[in-house]
Amino acid sequence: MQRPLDIIAVSLSGLCAIHCLFTPLALILFPVIAGSLFASEDFHLFMLWVILPTSGLAIALGCRNHKDIAVLLLGLGGLSLLIVSAFWGHTWVGETGERLLTLAGGLIMATGHVRNYRLCRNNHCRT
Repeated sequence: MQRPLDIIAVSLSGLCAIHCLFTPLALILFPVIAGSLFASEDFHLFMLWVILPTSGLAIALGCRNHKDIAVLLLGLGGLSLLIVSAFWGHTWVGETGERLLTLAGGLIMATGHVRNYRLCRNNHCRT
């Protein structure tokens, strides 16, 4: 169960990165997107509600078996940046800063999930 969750979590991180990088371009090229969920702040909250349980469970299951502290720190650090960015990023660091925080959080989380996946594959974790 842990391996598919890591794959899903890395894919969600990639989706977040694509969203952050291409939304400004899409808004210029297709102004109708401005009124959609994809361009609203609610998208960050929606993704957070999907990412939190998926990532949390994948990291917890992997760490329970291989006990690698780096995976735990990368997971918690990435999740923390995503939470801060989603709730306070726009206010604290502006739109560009919010995008950069979200992108950094997603990359850190993806790094943790890739490490988690590799460790479990190499250690033949049971989950």
